[in-house]
Amino acid sequence: MIITANDDGFTLDEPNDFSRLHVDAQGRTATQLSDLATDHISIVPITDADHLWISIDFLRNGDTSEERNEHIERLVGFGAERGWYDAEADAIRAHVENLAD
Repeated sequence: MIITANDDGFTLDEPNDFSRLHVDAQGRTATQLSDLATDHISIVPITDADHLWISIDFLRNGDTSEERNEHIERLVGFGAERGWYDAEADAIRAHVENLAD
């Protein structure tokens, strides 16, 4: 799954590709991306220059099927094992790519 930053917020691209997860900043600076995230309820602002916290509900993409839930639960489990899942916020940390200097 790729979360793409755009002028209106964020979109979930390739929602059925569970083999990768990252945010495409689309050439925005860390400050621009943080401002965009602050205005978007499903994305938590940058904790450092390289990551955002992504709401699990955002990743569900409105799909509550058993198959999607299984994929999401595996993703959460994988993230939890590595310290990339925040249970209180129900969010997973995602790496940011294409960030401007």
